[in-house]
Amino acid sequence: MFKRDRTSTLYLKQQGFNIYATVKNRSDIDQLKSLGLNTYYLDVTDIKSIQDTINTIISKEKSLDVVFNNAGFGQPGAIEDISTKILKEQFETNLFGLHSVTLEALKVMKAQGYGKIIQHSSVLGLVSLKFRGAYNASKYAIEV
Repeated sequence: MFKRDRTSTLYLKQQGFNIYATVKNRSDIDQLKSLGLNTYYLDVTDIKSIQDTINTIISKEKSLDVVFNNAGFGQPGAIEDISTKILKEQFETNLFGLHSVTLEALKVMKAQGYGKIIQHSSVLGLVSLKFRGAYNASKYAIEV
């Protein structure tokens, strides 16, 4: 979790919100738990992981009020230097993962009659940066 994301998360927690932070790197779980955050492993490219995490939260809270879709990574380099495999991984996480989390969260939110989903993208989804073609493209896809 990036420093700015951690700061926002801790601020919301201080305001009394129940926060469930998710991470793809299991090594980050203990660090975030030490900050007092409920933290769970989540791989947005794995539908079972998404469903299990949402179900765990629902079992504790009985509702899903807000989802802040923030998963993503940047692959620097000229597009011709990036393998197709890496480009696919970029889109699987940054676009299709976001979409999968959204669809699963919507099932819960529609059933309970309320909820908000915030799609966190990047300024690079609006303005391209040299040598960030894969990342730019994945973020533009969210913005369109």
